[in-house]
Amino acid sequence: MDKVLSTILLVVAAVVCVVLVINAVYPAITSSSGALSSVSASMNERIKSQIKIINATGELDKNGNWQDTNSNGYFDVFVWVKNIGTVPVDDIKHCDVFLAGNNTIWTWIPYVDYAGSTFPRWSYVLGNSTEWGIANTLMIEISYNSPLPSGLYNVKVMIPNGVSDEYDFSM
Repeated sequence: MDKVLSTILLVVAAVVCVVLVINAVYPAITSSSGALSSVSASMNERIKSQIKIINATGELDKNGNWQDTNSNGYFDVFVWVKNIGTVPVDDIKHCDVFLAGNNTIWTWIPYVDYAGSTFPRWSYVLGNSTEWGIANTLMIEISYNSPLPSGLYNVKVMIPNGVSDEYDFSM
């Protein structure tokens, strides 16, 4: 009879331990599976999002001198960026634009709505569309209140999900 009682107590203790372990481990498993699903969705979006800077130039005349060709009163750098991904790029105003030139450090350039009265700042124009869809080209206009020196420049554009492209050009 002692053996039967001992066996029953051990089985009950084992069942209680299993329930305690399940109650401790199950919430961790479900939260980590949610995190993995979220990371997977984010990576899927990044894989489908791709941009390519196809050209960049300053507002220069044929002799390489700064000229206000669009009559807005500023000295502009134009950057054309094509959406080569398989999904539209949302929230263009939250893209990051950086410019470096003549062996200087990168300068983050704020979007015109967030720049206030400071320079430089950027704005954009979409060709033939209201959204930056697949195969559409976005023209970014970086405005300065004084001309930039001649030399080599590098521009980097990063869309809100972290996908970016860089382009070297000279003015």
